[in-house]
Amino acid sequence: MNERLAGFGAPFGPLIKPLTKVNRFMLAQLEKGVTLGLDSMRAYADLGVAQVKVALKVTDSHSLHEFADSQFAVLSFVGHRMLDDSRVLNEWGMESCNQAHGLVRENMMRLFFK
Repeated sequence: MNERLAGFGAPFGPLIKPLTKVNRFMLAQLEKGVTLGLDSMRAYADLGVAQVKVALKVTDSHSLHEFADSQFAVLSFVGHRMLDDSRVLNEWGMESCNQAHGLVRENMMRLFFK
């Protein structure tokens, strides 16, 4: 009985291996994307918490002035961080596209030219 079932999937053998590669690739790319997103979100959340802590220390006009001055540095940091995040996201997207193109090409060549 098992031999008959094992023989059932034999015609689909050439399709299973490429699909397995594509699934592994997609999973790896999803993992990279989630990691990038969570790292960025963690950095922005940490910065927000730090800013709330600093804002809670404002008690008079002098400390308010110092807090306002520090916010320009924070805004500059956030701007640079956003540029870095967009660059990393762009690089990840281009790398994913190139790898997907190579994977599709490899799989098609293997299927058409055995």
